[in-house]
Amino acid sequence: MADCADLKQGDTVVCESCGLEMNVSKNCSCATDQEGACNAPLKCCGKEMVKK
Repeated sequence: MADCADLKQGDTVVCESCGLEMNVSKNCSCATDQEGACNAPLKCCGKEMVKK
């Protein structure tokens, strides 16, 4: 599983179904304990993307 709070600049996430890859160019500025923080999993093809 990959969500933006767990990803750092330079990381890559990939969709295991279609092969789409996304590279992180800037760290997320949300604090994980903050209300409304980005902690929803990144999805593609209806499945969670995984960190490469």
